[in-house]
Amino acid sequence: MAGGLIAASVGAGILAICVRAGWGGSPARPFEGATLFLAAGAYLAHVLAHHDNPRELLTRSILITAFALWGIVQIAPGLPGNALLNDVVIVLFVVDLAILVSPWL
Repeated sequence: MAGGLIAASVGAGILAICVRAGWGGSPARPFEGATLFLAAGAYLAHVLAHHDNPRELLTRSILITAFALWGIVQIAPGLPGNALLNDVVIVLFVVDLAILVSPWL
């Protein structure tokens, strides 16, 4: 299942690039959001099938959440508080990286 979702995510991403190149920004937004939602879904399917320990489950959950929130930012650029949501996504990616590279956790 994860493989199918990630393939669909890649397809949506390529479609987003083509639409943006051909027509500009706004028409590509649904495809950009779909790319991120499908990637989050693919990783969620993978995590549910292959979680080994609590630390991995935590970092993978952070990554899934970041991708899903980033998808919201992409499809709803006029959403009030979108800048804040974008900042939350950035912090989630940084926290995930910090957990992965920190020797003390």
